[in-house]
Amino acid sequence: MRRYVLVALLILGIPMAAQGGSGLASFKACQFCHADIFELWKHSLHSQSYSDPPFQAAYIKLMLQEGGDAVKTCLRCHAPAAFIARDFDLKSPIAAEGVSCSFCHSIASINESDADNYYRLDTGGAVYGPYPNVSISGHPIAYSELHRKSELCAGCHEYVNPHGVALLETYSEWKSSPYPQLEVDCQNCHMPIMSDLSIANGHKSLDQFVTAHEFRGGHSKINLAHAVSVDTKARRTGNMLNVEVAITNAESGHKLPTGIPIRQLVLNVTLKGPGGHAVSSARKVYRKALTDQYGTIIENVADMFSDATRIYSDNRIGPKETRVETFAFDLPKWLTRYQIEAVLNYEYSRPVLTEETVQIEMARNLIDSRDDE
Repeated sequence: MRRYVLVALLILGIPMAAQGGSGLASFKACQFCHADIFELWKHSLHSQSYSDPPFQAAYIKLMLQEGGDAVKTCLRCHAPAAFIARDFDLKSPIAAEGVSCSFCHSIASINESDADNYYRLDTGGAVYGPYPNVSISGHPIAYSELHRKSELCAGCHEYVNPHGVALLETYSEWKSSPYPQLEVDCQNCHMPIMSDLSIANGHKSLDQFVTAHEFRGGHSKINLAHAVSVDTKARRTGNMLNVEVAITNAESGHKLPTGIPIRQLVLNVTLKGPGGHAVSSARKVYRKALTDQYGTIIENVADMFSDATRIYSDNRIGPKETRVETFAFDLPKWLTRYQIEAVLNYEYSRPVLTEETVQIEMARNLIDSRDDE
């Protein structure tokens, strides 16, 4: 008979000296029996939440600016094992494993009223997961409905800085959207069902559909391509061309873009002549802009956490919202044939050694003057 051990609830935020470490297991304890899931997770940003170079760059800068408080703020989500064990120097190898298997699957409950102690972990025995009536030989399993709910994600995808400025609002954006009433949670889009995979090796009863553990988000071209639609219309009046571009946040459960406010959408509308050559262009940017106490707009992650004192503007596109933009172009007399191209790009900066901008096309729409004939 399987022997169930007594477990102790571990609350994030309580000093861990008496607990003898984080109590979490390394991914090495999971990777062989849960090979399919591990292969997905190891390529995810959750597995790289601490080691990811853009995070490291922002973390080092914030640590130099803010010291110990910054360490705790960042590691709480990017290296939870280190935070729990108060291993802020990451002396233990497990501390740098990111958002690991053991962390997520030890979550027994949450405390929504306390952001600093949001997760309550059970590290003594059972592994918590979303499948009921499952039994395997390796360890006891506890069914957790919470693991199918957006509330599971909120502890790390919602953050207000010390000045009271909401830097991360992804969970709040979802909560105020139509999706909770539709019973569509974060996991539905970011952990979609995958077939022909096994939850656990050697257990035929568990050869079933598995949730994707890549945690697809803003770095997933598949998710970005399905998130929005762009529709373009044009009407010529004399020597003017009036263009109307409708952008619909069709499938995203939060604002676009969401997350840390270095991300933005850029709509580029181009009037093209013969051969596809650009004659004229216009652009529109969608972002949340933050300022410091002097009114200067902040452009890097570290300063957003330490210095942002207010939200200067926010014109991001909400869930199910259609935003219509209008543009007017002068038409040269020689331009009898033309095209209008509207391209929506997702952009963000990555502070790695030198600043660079990542640009991923989300949608494109092209109309031709011949379509009106």
